[in-house]
Parts: sequence; C-alpha cells; structure tokens
Amino acid sequence: MTFPENCIRGIPNSTYLNDGGSVGSHLFYFEGPAVNGHRENSINWEDDNSVIEFTLAQTKDDGTLHFKAGAVVVPTEEIERLSERPTISSLLSYERKRLPDNPYHGNLLLSDSTSKANMKLIAAGLPLAVTRIIVSKQ
Repeated sequence: MTFPENCIRGIPNSTYLNDGGSVGSHLFYFEGPAVNGHRENSINWEDDNSVIEFTLAQTKDDGTLHFKAGAVVVPTEEIERLSERPTISSLLSYERKRLPDNPYHGNLLLSDSTSKANMKLIAAGLPLAVTRIIVSKQ
C-alpha cells in the first residue's frame, strides 16, 4: 500500500504546545490499550487538501471540537527514518484504518513490547519531524 507524503495529528488543547512554537513530546505518547500487539496514536492521512480542515472540524460525542489547539503535519518519510533507527527498529510503524465517519483515518503504531523509556524516546523524536503546526483560531 502506498501512503500519502504526510500525516496529520490533531492537537487536543494548548497544553501540547510549547513556548517558542513547537509541540511537546506528550502529543505523541502511546498511552492507550494495546490492539493487536500495538498501541495506537490516531492520525489522518493527507490524501488531499481538505484533510487539515476536516481534522480541525472533528468533534467528540458531545459535539465539542476534538482538536481545539490545532494540528501538526508529519512527513511519512520522517516516520520511516525514525523507525529505521537501530535503537527503535521494528517498534514504530503506521497503518491506514478508515472509519465510517473518517476516510482519512490511520494510526501510528508502537509495539506493545516497547518499554516506557523507549516510548518516550520515540515520542520525543516525532515532534522533531513536524514540518508544520496549524494553530487553531478557536
């Protein structure tokens, strides 16, 4: 399967934004339960020019915006580069996982066998790969 050049990760609130215009590594923490041997970080694939707008308009079940602070753009090639590092080889990957209400949906995947220390190392590397931060005007 061929993947788009970029993926988009929403920023739930301003606590994920650092001073100086960067995002914190905690935006990329893999904290949820394991699914099929991996922990997931939800992303949207940038299939077309409407994905950022689509991502920023996503709402929670209660109707409030899910990504109040904005979104980041991460090149797929940077995720691949990071996943090829000897210290984290085979721990980080990604997938396309369309949802009924989100055709762009996918996940960054972290092996469930990854130690917390290595998860934090990977989570710190991903913000360095961000090429664009879209700060919401909400």
